[in-house]
Amino acid sequence: MSIAIQLAEAALRYDYSDLSEDTRDVTKRLIVDALGCALGGFASKTGTVVRDFAAQAGGEKKCSLIGSLQPAAISPAIIANQAMLRYLDYNDAMMVPIKPGIMAAAHPSGALPVALAVCEATKKTGRDLIAAMVAGYEVMGLLLQGFRVSLEFRGFHNGCVHAYGAAAMAGYLFRLPPTQLAHAMGIGGSLAVGLDILDAEGEEYTMTKNLADGMIAERGYIGAELARRGMTGPLGIIEGNKGFAQVVLGDSGQFIWPQPSEAPLIIQTFIKGLCAEATTHGHLRATISLVVEHDIHPDAISAIVIRTSKRAVHHTGDPVKKYPRNKETADHSSYFLTAMAVLKRNITPATFSEENYSDPRTLALIDKTTLEHGPEFDEEIPAAQVTIKLIDGRVLSRRVDRSSLVRNPRVRMSDTALRSKFVECAGELMPMTQIDQIIERCMRLESVSDVGELIALTRVSS
Repeated sequence: MSIAIQLAEAALRYDYSDLSEDTRDVTKRLIVDALGCALGGFASKTGTVVRDFAAQAGGEKKCSLIGSLQPAAISPAIIANQAMLRYLDYNDAMMVPIKPGIMAAAHPSGALPVALAVCEATKKTGRDLIAAMVAGYEVMGLLLQGFRVSLEFRGFHNGCVHAYGAAAMAGYLFRLPPTQLAHAMGIGGSLAVGLDILDAEGEEYTMTKNLADGMIAERGYIGAELARRGMTGPLGIIEGNKGFAQVVLGDSGQFIWPQPSEAPLIIQTFIKGLCAEATTHGHLRATISLVVEHDIHPDAISAIVIRTSKRAVHHTGDPVKKYPRNKETADHSSYFLTAMAVLKRNITPATFSEENYSDPRTLALIDKTTLEHGPEFDEEIPAAQVTIKLIDGRVLSRRVDRSSLVRNPRVRMSDTALRSKFVECAGELMPMTQIDQIIERCMRLESVSDVGELIALTRVSS
């Protein structure tokens, strides 16, 4: 049996009625998080560009753009909604260790706009949306668990998995049988591979970083549309000659079918608690706690030393990112983020105001910050230790371990923190009553008869 068919069977094995209350709750909270993140990108230049694109694109206008309710065809709506969702780099993540310092990771909500658009266009219920999300996250989770090498190490964008997750979401909603869904994955997967120049060391990031997940996911949706009409795709898309494993991973043996999990893999997704690249969260939490606890003034600091994993040093300590000039680069710069952690005592969407990039206080703190590799953290990403040296001679140090961070089923973000994050993202766009209404509807999603009703609640008053 081909791996694509196994993925399809895994995606289709859950009905809504089979899902535990815990799985349903996690899924609904991920929708709350995704809508908040999308609203956080609404007013950005990225948001303006993609909404204009979607409004002008052809096709039957069957669904809406988050925040504006502007009608759009399914494909441009997927691309626009995901670009807004991804803009802040605040959306959910899955991280699977491969070996010390190396992990397979993705942001599975990169495929969520496919489920939202198809549900809205076909008048599906909230229960359908929940089940489709579980199906898509299952496929992406299985792929990540099967990788024996990271996509970024091979030079490919982590969003490559979204073609498969999106095909699973759309295929689930279209009620495709396993073989037909496998054809959809073969179609979408063979025609959607992203280059990691969008997320590479030595490169200043661009706005295209915000587009990658959505444009790759859209190919998965198209694959499902074509497959349900009878189009075939390579069923050996993963393990076949010149297929994903051989070309993208480097060798057919670089993908090994993972051990089955008793619970849906969606519960292994974590919601970000800081508006920053995921491997920075340990050292940012350590910095913030030290600054707050000791009421450290920026001028009192002589040096900041961050000891963290090889991956974090290499990826977020990249010299090209040291003095960022745009949002896309800044959220991956440990130097800039550390300066903001000292100056603002938090990392939120407001951190990325353009004036912060050239603020003399920011630049001074960047120049005082160094990163060093701590091998002890390579199996504990994003754990880290921060040492702040003060001009008066004091040396303050704080270690934050992975177990204390919101990133796994045992340490989930509280309801209060989830709402606070939503307010961070959308509080300047809408009143608190509207935010609470959106969250309340998401948490009662099983009672929503038309997903379009949920999207309608996100409309931003002009």
